[in-house]
Amino acid sequence: MLLSRSSSSPLFLLCLLFFILHSPPGATADSLYQICGNYGAYTTNRSHETQGNYTANSTYETNLNLLLPDLVSNASLFGGYSSVMIGQFPNQTYGLALCRGDVNASLCHSCLETASQDILQLCPYKIEAIVWYDDCLLHYSNLWSLGTTGDSEEILMYNINNITTDRPLFEKLVDELLSAITDRAANNATMRFATGEVNSTETEFPTIYGLVQCTPDLWSSACRQCLQGITDPQPSLFQGKQGARVLGLHCNYRYEIYKFYVGESMVKLGSRTPAPAPWVPPLAKPPAPWVPPPVNPGKGTKVASC
Repeated sequence: MLLSRSSSSPLFLLCLLFFILHSPPGATADSLYQICGNYGAYTTNRSHETQGNYTANSTYETNLNLLLPDLVSNASLFGGYSSVMIGQFPNQTYGLALCRGDVNASLCHSCLETASQDILQLCPYKIEAIVWYDDCLLHYSNLWSLGTTGDSEEILMYNINNITTDRPLFEKLVDELLSAITDRAANNATMRFATGEVNSTETEFPTIYGLVQCTPDLWSSACRQCLQGITDPQPSLFQGKQGARVLGLHCNYRYEIYKFYVGESMVKLGSRTPAPAPWVPPLAKPPAPWVPPPVNPGKGTKVASC
């Protein structure tokens, strides 16, 4: 189901609801979703020309065919991120490729190679397109969209299974986890990426796992702003769900009750089990008050102690 709603800005937010399947980390799969020809078309200062088509054998197609392999190669070699521009106005093409921060160079290359082929088939002759996978995303356009946080469309996906007990506490722990890893990612100058986990013995699921990522071209403050814009508050559709994710061009996040990323968690929040009450020793029984023996008041009587 495709929904359209107005955000607090003059932009439109398009949301698509999907079920998240329990796939192991690093598994290759079909694209999660794609948007053809209109990503960001409603963003301020962007043109509806992005909804159009280019023609076969055109200069734009030639530039695009040069752009895509450059994106794949550069991102694979330089830490999983690349932004490239090919050509001159009005046929220039801009591209962005981003791999998930925990995947290796080989898996990054494989995901982007698949994306560069799929995007031309999923969005044939579209001037602008974006495609998301578990391990990477790929975007191209005739308009510059790098270094900004003005994503006008977000893809919302959630786990179909519900939390059956302690739902308010579960949602509170998710919020705490996302806040903590948002701080870590915003301060990670190399990758703008962070993973984390939070443990609790009070919920039916002892560990919740989370991941956030921004494109590395964002400044720390812009990354934080982008992530806070999609995490605070959580979409109401995610309430009571065991897992969920939001996919954007410049930032994204995901949380689950199972580990879905590779490697150790970068942030570990301690157990939320309340600390036991301090031990207080029982009060000792007070001794009985001393009572002197009775004295015979008779005349001439003496009391002696032995």
